[in-house]
Amino acid sequence: MNRPLRAVLATGLTLAALAAPSAASASAQHVIDVKTTRISYLQYPETGKARAQLRNITVTWRRDRAEKRTWVTVSAQLRDSGPGDGHCARMMLTADPTIPTKSTVTTECNGVWRTRTLAMEPGGEQVVPLHLYTSPNADNWTIRVLRSPWR
Repeated sequence: MNRPLRAVLATGLTLAALAAPSAASASAQHVIDVKTTRISYLQYPETGKARAQLRNITVTWRRDRAEKRTWVTVSAQLRDSGPGDGHCARMMLTADPTIPTKSTVTTECNGVWRTRTLAMEPGGEQVVPLHLYTSPNADNWTIRVLRSPWR
């Protein structure tokens, strides 16, 4: 008596699985392209004694074709020159070079390498400037322009 019941259950589950949309076809609608590059090191100021440093920088661009959306994630180790100098190391991404108010920032103030991650959608030019600086006013910095690989 158990065998016929198992056979009916197995047949029912198989038919239900065939009738349901597969996860593969659902995810195919939202294909996300990924491109990753690395930058070994940046410092501010670019010459002389470093007051802020970035190392092991990973830049990952993602693009959702269905939603026509692009965004970038930057992960790096950030270090300040040391406590007591009155400055903190700051890493900032801006969505558009002409609109610095659209930005995301992280800091490190203790002279210890700390992993930090920032993410942002680029502006219309598909460019995201990465800034490394110490002044809270961001009046002077080292900059690396990150460009979408799909521009």
